[in-house]
Amino acid sequence: MRILVVEDEPNTRNGIIKIIETYTGHQVVGGASDGETGLSEALRLQPDVVITDINMPQMNGLVMIERMRKEGCEAAAVVLTGYSEFEYAQKAIQLSVVEYLLKPLSVEDIMSVLETVENRLSKTRAKTVSPQQLLFSLLTGELKEETMRQFAGEIRYQNGQEISLFLIQSESILEDTAKQMAELLKVSLETNCLTSFYTFLLPYERQILVMILDGQSVRYLKNLFQTRILKELKEKGEFLISFESICGIGELKDVIRQMQDSLTYSFLFSESCIIDQELIKGLVFERIDYPEYLEHGVKREIKNGSQDGIRRMAGLFEEQVILRRERPETIKNHTVRFVMAILDTARELMKEKDIDGLYQYLLNDMMKTGIREVFLNNYWKIIGMVTDERDSTTLTDNGMILNVIGFIRQNYAREISLTDAAELVGITPEYLSKLFTKEMGINFTAFLGEFRISTAKKLLASGKYKIYEVAELVGYKDTKYFNKVFRSIAGVCPSDYRKGV
Repeated sequence: MRILVVEDEPNTRNGIIKIIETYTGHQVVGGASDGETGLSEALRLQPDVVITDINMPQMNGLVMIERMRKEGCEAAAVVLTGYSEFEYAQKAIQLSVVEYLLKPLSVEDIMSVLETVENRLSKTRAKTVSPQQLLFSLLTGELKEETMRQFAGEIRYQNGQEISLFLIQSESILEDTAKQMAELLKVSLETNCLTSFYTFLLPYERQILVMILDGQSVRYLKNLFQTRILKELKEKGEFLISFESICGIGELKDVIRQMQDSLTYSFLFSESCIIDQELIKGLVFERIDYPEYLEHGVKREIKNGSQDGIRRMAGLFEEQVILRRERPETIKNHTVRFVMAILDTARELMKEKDIDGLYQYLLNDMMKTGIREVFLNNYWKIIGMVTDERDSTTLTDNGMILNVIGFIRQNYAREISLTDAAELVGITPEYLSKLFTKEMGINFTAFLGEFRISTAKKLLASGKYKIYEVAELVGYKDTKYFNKVFRSIAGVCPSDYRKGV
């Protein structure tokens, strides 16, 4: 079983984890020191079992379990309790707590409780297991014959039947975008008269798997996606897509891993190009060494104050590195090295501009994106910071986009949308979406999320506000969703960020 331990006392928490890892075959997938972080981790990790104390800071254990249930996490709950806390028992029963562990804890007690929980879970799973849960087991655990048989039954798979697989990865930093894309895919596939298909949100960041058992030819399905479905999906944001087909459930885990690796090659092709092994095998890579002479040249032009010279060197780098047929990781690494050399040289000439944070943001975005057009756009934004005399910290001189950014700065604390911003400047949301992404190198929703989280970091660092208050101040009514967005952007949950400041 996959177990999450939530306990504010470090010695107790570490002791439980050590016992589980030493004396059982179960896996501890995470630990948390308070209920709020525990809730966030439970929703992110979807463990089989949550072992939790009751009295903890931020949120007590029973409130955490109640919130878990409301948010769809059905993990079995084991409550740590002392003799003085039995008044909580009635509430715990209502929340379907599976077992109790009475403090002080012993190795025998923990092993006995986990054995009881495992037996109950096995019986429950035998009765009701969704295709999503079975797929999760297939992709994250050992390929067990029984699990494959159950999954094949759930999707009505016949031995030897061809399954077409499309893997879509949202380029948005917001988790909800992938969910919206998955919903749109279902509707679009049904509209196009496909009947035997399944869509799954994978246990990986922002990825959706589409399985089609409709009997249609690969050529027909690829054409359907390319000409209709992907155009509709584009309305939700940028994405990468790969394709493969299999004739057995046992191949699924390895093929999906291969499809994930294939996504990196999207960088070398046009947007929305469907990447498959046939396309990759046809690639012939050039070996590109880092152009030291261009780095020396651009440094010289910066020191001479020649903006035309800087642009010329940057243009040569684009032609000789970024646009070449080389492995994407090599192109990205060479480009970041070149850009950092430019920024380090130009920094002394740009002391009046507080743009270090902006540099970091753009460089991170460049490394994360799998789309060359977005990568190039951010590359030239950075070059523009060095060559342009205007204040480049806004990233654009387009008056319409500046008005939209101003609108975000003034209204980020309330619910605002792309439609609201489009009405402000008098254009359609679709056109604003394209224009905003072109000018800023990031879509409207992602920019709004980044702006809110940047503001949230400052509020957390001040120490004046509780986490739910910070969430409300930056426009998030739902603290759980705020935690998700914060983690996806900052890499840590709000409580851990505040501790580290």
